[in-house]
Amino acid sequence: MPESKTAVGASCDRSPPCAEWRQAIIGFVAVMISTSSYTVILDRDKTINEDPGYLNDPAKVSLMPRAAEGIRLLNSFGIAIFVATNQSGVSRGLISEPQLLAVNDRISALLAAEGAKVGEFFVCPHGDADACDCRKPKPGLIEQIITRHGAVPARTFLVGDRARDLECGAAMGMRGILVGSEETVVPENCVYRASDLHDAASFILEVIFEEHAASHFYENRDKFLPELERVRAAGKKVVFTNGCFDLLHSGHVQLLAQARALGDYLVLGLNSDRSVSALKGPARPVNSERDRARILAQLPYIDAVVVFDEDTPIELMKAIQPDIQVKGGDYVKEKLPEYEVMRAMGKEIVILPFRKGYSTTSILQRGGKA
Repeated sequence: MPESKTAVGASCDRSPPCAEWRQAIIGFVAVMISTSSYTVILDRDKTINEDPGYLNDPAKVSLMPRAAEGIRLLNSFGIAIFVATNQSGVSRGLISEPQLLAVNDRISALLAAEGAKVGEFFVCPHGDADACDCRKPKPGLIEQIITRHGAVPARTFLVGDRARDLECGAAMGMRGILVGSEETVVPENCVYRASDLHDAASFILEVIFEEHAASHFYENRDKFLPELERVRAAGKKVVFTNGCFDLLHSGHVQLLAQARALGDYLVLGLNSDRSVSALKGPARPVNSERDRARILAQLPYIDAVVVFDEDTPIELMKAIQPDIQVKGGDYVKEKLPEYEVMRAMGKEIVILPFRKGYSTTSILQRGGKA
């Protein structure tokens, strides 16, 4: 039987996204994102296991619905999971330390039987009257996890059924998720109310997806310039391309992969919604600039997505001064609006062939939406 590690202490409402969108997000996270720097800290009773009250008999342990499924989902992405639990029954003489350890071991065994695993259990054995530092909502248990396992507060989620399970990390900037809770007072750091642990896990993956996209997305050139300075200081060769990328297809992906291969850092200038409408007509874009950026930012060959609102990328290119500009198609360099800008900067324009048979317009025409 797997043994749990137990450390005994010594001293928001959002509507769930649709299932199809969630599955797409999980797929992107699986392929593109390193999640090993994230941590999830779970409460125990009524979060992982049912709570009959002062649980001291391992034979009475049963898991909450979908708890193992949710933990297994987080396990699959290498996210560190720990348990932080108040167990005042120890100080009251209702639970012995051997019983506490046996219950935790039983929880670990039931999870293992379903392919799920949690790390160390951190336990406060005190009651409210003991004035300890580790009983939630005090931060002692969380501080132990940070010290022992290096959890990064900004990348740590607290999950439990009580407000105190979230409040214990609020001052550190940790985000909280209430699970199956009837709490009416919601902590300020609660970012989601989940129906069960699997719902909570799915939400966490969605947040990681969004954060990865945000780290590569810039709403305008001014917000991108500090990052560009760091790139230039590192001596990287900057490649630039641009477009609407309204419906991403394999022609786009081929162009972007090949463009990235020409240098060290690929900047994609993304037409704003207004400029797409001006270029393509009032029925476009199909996807908003933020949704287009979310998708593009997950591609491993794109280092930055920068939105521009003008009809051409010339002003953005002047600000970035790329070493290479890449265009897809059968353009003549000298006839491009950007040609004089690149020539004046002494930079190179590379024309890459389009992948035959692929264009957003033709896809929309086949669907009767162009």
